[in-house]
Amino acid sequence: MTWDGRDAEFVVQNSSWDEVRCFGCYAKSSVLKTLSSQVSADTLVSSKWSISSKTHDWNRAVLDAEKMVGHPTTFFSLKCLLSEEFTSVAMHLRKLVGTDHPILKTAKRLVYHGRTNMQTRGLIVLLLSKSAGHTAACMDLNSADESGVTTRQQTLAEITEMIHTAHLIHKGILNLSPTVVPDENTREDLQLGNKISILSGDYLLANACKGLANLRNCKVVDHISKAIADFTQAQFLGEYDKQGNPLPTRGMNLKTWEEKNMLSAGSLLANSCKSTLELAGFDEQLQTQAFEFGKNIGLAWQVYSDLQPFVDSLGCPPGSKFDLTSIPVIFHLEKNQDKVDKIREQINDNISDFDFKTLHEFVMADDSVQKSKDLLQLYSQRAEDLLPLFGMSPASKALSNIINSLRE
Repeated sequence: MTWDGRDAEFVVQNSSWDEVRCFGCYAKSSVLKTLSSQVSADTLVSSKWSISSKTHDWNRAVLDAEKMVGHPTTFFSLKCLLSEEFTSVAMHLRKLVGTDHPILKTAKRLVYHGRTNMQTRGLIVLLLSKSAGHTAACMDLNSADESGVTTRQQTLAEITEMIHTAHLIHKGILNLSPTVVPDENTREDLQLGNKISILSGDYLLANACKGLANLRNCKVVDHISKAIADFTQAQFLGEYDKQGNPLPTRGMNLKTWEEKNMLSAGSLLANSCKSTLELAGFDEQLQTQAFEFGKNIGLAWQVYSDLQPFVDSLGCPPGSKFDLTSIPVIFHLEKNQDKVDKIREQINDNISDFDFKTLHEFVMADDSVQKSKDLLQLYSQRAEDLLPLFGMSPASKALSNIINSLRE
């Protein structure tokens, strides 16, 4: 039996939440078969531990929110992932087994960990749409479903997910110059991974841009285009090793971290939240507040992600690689600027041989982790303080639950 994007669209729009969930499991099976040979026993055990270590509050908050909006965002990309183009890409993924190309890790995270903050941005957009409601100026009010979300707002949420996924895939492109990867056979295998990454990411972006044009709203096109441009701009801030891993520099502080992560993590969600209120016909003032709401949730998510290597010993055991420009590391290096030069000498343009365990111990020994937790609390509280502006409803309560599950 063969499924394509039209089948996925029909099921998502005409079935109950549980039916869509079952269909999604079936739809993913072909991709799982491709990935299963790459997932070793150790990886599966690690995956199970990672899932079990997630807080019950987070899983429950997202599950309840998806049921409330009536659109399980875990399957927002079905129309793209089940197309003939993606089927061809999935077949090529088998050739990458054993190469350790980043696209395999991204694919596994999307398939095995669908209900994580990787695919929750669309859910935030839908919840905000439902909470704020609509004005008389809303052009497609008659298209609103039982959840109170219009067709164009649902499309916007899908676009948000596609752009974010495309960005994750594109970030996995490797530098394959002969000086970095001297073995010719290995280089050829990894080049295939780069081609798949570029084509897959571009395919998602193309579908997102097509959907964006179909919204027929110039302001929304402008907002989302700005978010896409911000993704690119973020890649030119700071210094990187040969494989594009960010490197610490002297003078890094909270301001530089926030500037970069606003572009790479906050802009898409902020502009999507602003855009959904534009589609609902709200004025510029409330749209600006929606932008701030999305911005603060995006930054809170980033702090939460940066903290994981220092608070989740099961998912990230000491010695595991972590971002050397994450906020706990920045807080630590702010007080120890001389360490920046020592770290750069040890890295020598390639973080593969860096002693992450020692730096991890240094960060854990001072107040850097606690300062990061305080920052997470700050961004989360800012987002929650804005919620009453969009009305008090079950949807706003669901948003509050998601925010609280991040900071607890």
